[in-house]
Amino acid sequence: MKSAQALLRRVLNRFDVERSFWGWHRALAPLRGIRRPAVARRVLFCDLMTMMATAKVESLIAGLLRLKGYGTVVLLEKPDRFVEQIFQAAVPDAEFVYLSANIGTEAVAAAEAEAADILMRTPNLGKLIDLEINEFRIGRNVLSAVLRELRVGRLDGSDLTHANLVRKVLVRSLAVKAFVEKMLKAHLPEIAVFNERGYTPAGEVFDGCVVNGVDVVQWCGAPQADCLIYRRYGRDTRGEHPLALSDFMWSRLQSMPWSTGNDRAVVERIKANYESGAWYNRQQLQEGKAVLSPDAVRQSLDLDPAKKTAVIFCHILYDATFFYGESLFEDYEQWLVESVRAAIANPRLNWIVKVHPVNVWRSRMDGAELVQLEAQVLNRNFGTLPDHIKLMTADTDVNTFSLFDVADYGLTVRGTIGMELPCFGIPVVTAGTGRYSGRGFTIEPATRQEYVALLGTLQDVPRLSHEIISNARLHYHGALNLRPVPMRSFVLDFRAVKVITSQARPDVRMKQRADESLFETEDLGRLVSWITAARDPELLAQDLHTA
Repeated sequence: MKSAQALLRRVLNRFDVERSFWGWHRALAPLRGIRRPAVARRVLFCDLMTMMATAKVESLIAGLLRLKGYGTVVLLEKPDRFVEQIFQAAVPDAEFVYLSANIGTEAVAAAEAEAADILMRTPNLGKLIDLEINEFRIGRNVLSAVLRELRVGRLDGSDLTHANLVRKVLVRSLAVKAFVEKMLKAHLPEIAVFNERGYTPAGEVFDGCVVNGVDVVQWCGAPQADCLIYRRYGRDTRGEHPLALSDFMWSRLQSMPWSTGNDRAVVERIKANYESGAWYNRQQLQEGKAVLSPDAVRQSLDLDPAKKTAVIFCHILYDATFFYGESLFEDYEQWLVESVRAAIANPRLNWIVKVHPVNVWRSRMDGAELVQLEAQVLNRNFGTLPDHIKLMTADTDVNTFSLFDVADYGLTVRGTIGMELPCFGIPVVTAGTGRYSGRGFTIEPATRQEYVALLGTLQDVPRLSHEIISNARLHYHGALNLRPVPMRSFVLDFRAVKVITSQARPDVRMKQRADESLFETEDLGRLVSWITAARDPELLAQDLHTA
């Protein structure tokens, strides 16, 4: 019975995929039918880790770039009929390159020999983080991919599963690097477009393009469900988060008029995002969670009302661990352990360990059981925690905004909370560089020793000044109001419902006719103009002078 049900689901899913594709093919017929100029340049779309919805977004970009004289090259892991047909719906003559077909046995053998030599010289797996070869950040890409696949917070060199996977991914990374160097030497594109750009093998393609001077653009989902983020990268900025404000943008923001009304609007925006659940809604972070009063939070966690409260906002221990910035600790797990160790030594504060709610969504997407990894890590290192430290699990029914009226301090490595809490006067201590480092509203210890020492006297740190608070709100406005670009001509719906199976999955639909009029739109039209004619690091939702 179960096998018959599974077969029926596969048949229905295949039928729905076919229906979705043919609908897209019809929708893009006007764009596809426009006569193109002669090809003068090439744009590379790195789709080694793609899905149909993201391919549809990129096919729209490719279709408009085609009319600007760009030939489209799509890099795929292996032949994928549906993804290819999605691109061809906009660009009939799109060229497809397959990674699997271009890495032969000789290349793998050479990579295996090189990997063996590297690992022999690197007995501690964690030290691979520093491995760079010809400016390819091999170590970051490999370790990020391994932690993500294993769903663990740190690697254990004595664990054969860990060691073998590191070796396997390192071999793949080195082989991909060799292929990328060869590909770019033969046909260097003017532009390269990425959605995923951190994990092996996409990370190696990203590095190769940046190192070779290709104009690299990344796009990704914004916190707002109806917006996307676009960011341009070069050698000096490739380690920055897509939501980071460039120095150029930050300087322009600081020259803007800024009023008390702007200040209030930022506070109301943050509050509304959490209370409505709109913030990263595709990940359902606050779904089913209630905003509690400060007294209710203190009572539920049994906090001492006579003490100030510090909240450790955990990162997902295995997600994008080494993509951005530099960290004081080897990984997010070590940071969590050492932060809690310092918290144990400072009972003059209440401490809350807040596990990231996206763990619930991530486990569901991975088809894995929700494991309270952070709780396991703390239990393994400390056993039972003292009474002044409380754990708030990922599946708590308490909305994160409830903590804004309880927290006196926040701790993170580089999380979004570091740009939110300062807007409410709450000091945030960071343990690494990130999207808002050096902007003047976070406390940024330079070493592990400084970090741990600060946590020992954290209760003596005062609330932020009005000037610093206003600075944080200006930054938030730039990063999370101006940077996200609303989708006007199309919609990438992360929770679209399949008509047949009634299951939610991402999909794209057009909101207007797909023809030359797309060049006049606020989203795709401005995007293509920014890609081809501008060199600003960010694409903004609107000009700063009209913001």
